[in-house]
Amino acid sequence: MVRDVATGQRLGPDDVAVATRPGGQRPESALTRPDVAVGRVVAAPLAVHDVVTPERLLGPDLLSGQPADRVAISVPVLDAASVGARPGDHVDLYATGTGTRTASDVVVLAVHDAEESTGLGTGAPARVTLALDPSQATEVARGLSALAAGQSLVIAIRH
Repeated sequence: MVRDVATGQRLGPDDVAVATRPGGQRPESALTRPDVAVGRVVAAPLAVHDVVTPERLLGPDLLSGQPADRVAISVPVLDAASVGARPGDHVDLYATGTGTRTASDVVVLAVHDAEESTGLGTGAPARVTLALDPSQATEVARGLSALAAGQSLVIAIRH
């Protein structure tokens, strides 16, 4: 990264550059050509000198590196930023009303901060996009249906 870029911003040609790094400092999935990143939307904040990988960008490669049966689901959560959730983290997802675990050991693909109110109502809640297998996706969908009843979803980061 040539400059800091916030979540949700589209990368331009002046935002990225190829840099040489020792093997231990370069993830295997690191992008090697700027044109692959240009035009893509940032899934979580990127700082100057960060290595750009497909997992850090939204778009057709969001599930890159995940097992073939995985689906991406974005869910509202209570304050994902306060627990430090980042793309690549493994988390558990819980419903607050029942304490039920709706997903276990799933990969965070993107973190979206809460949006403040524009004055005519509440802003959008924080969201995380998760890579789930079909059975986990079913459980999370059930959990989402309970949100109308006043429940929320929270994430717990795994080691």
